[in-house]
Amino acid sequence: MTLNVSIGQFRQNVAEYIAKTKEGHTIVLIDEKKGQQLAKIVGTKRFDPEAFGRALKSAVGVFSAKNHPEWRTKVDVIKWVEQSRKVADRSFK
Repeated sequence: MTLNVSIGQFRQNVAEYIAKTKEGHTIVLIDEKKGQQLAKIVGTKRFDPEAFGRALKSAVGVFSAKNHPEWRTKVDVIKWVEQSRKVADRSFK
């Protein structure tokens, strides 16, 4: 989530906004008088193997040959990608 914050608000609640960046939020500092964006504070994301494992487990079975017969084999996937690119009028070389 992106939070737009005035300089004054940021100064009064620095610790709170830094904690939010650690959670993955982006803080945008705004000059309210000029209506300009002055800075963007983005926290670094850390790899959480437990969260990654939970996400993988929750995604199991979402994509299957039953749900997507166009992805049954490697040849089918290649054909599907080529057709999708033609439809999008994109080429990769």
